[in-house]
Amino acid sequence: MATTSRRIIGISVMAIAMGLGAIAAPAQAAFILRTPLSLTAGEDPSVSAGCPAFGDARWDGVTVRASVGNMDPARFPAGTACQTEIKVGRITAKGVALVLAPSEGCLPAVDVTSVTMKEAGTVAPGTKAQVRIRCNVGGVVHQTQWAGVF
Repeated sequence: MATTSRRIIGISVMAIAMGLGAIAAPAQAAFILRTPLSLTAGEDPSVSAGCPAFGDARWDGVTVRASVGNMDPARFPAGTACQTEIKVGRITAKGVALVLAPSEGCLPAVDVTSVTMKEAGTVAPGTKAQVRIRCNVGGVVHQTQWAGVF
């Protein structure tokens, strides 16, 4: 009888744990569509050769996200001083501020800027994504353009 009760309790605990895991899983849900963005025009905004800039666009079924990160803050400063335009399919965002944060995937970590757009929407395979950034720093214009296709 005690062995049967332990099995029932053990199975119940396992079922509850699996149920909680299923509830928590959507917070870590994978993206349905994802594409890397490649530098297509302008200058390479990388903070250094050892810490290259990167870009990608993603869709999780609800939110469309496009970003470029690990940019040199001396040429692409944080804030709204730079002109930005991010397009993913029919979704367009202009004037998105660049943000200063620690680099991603670089050792040692250094300060870099990034730009990210997150908007509700849908995309399908074949949808184009594009990020354009133009900054005027001390009279010198720095531009970079990234693009990809889902």
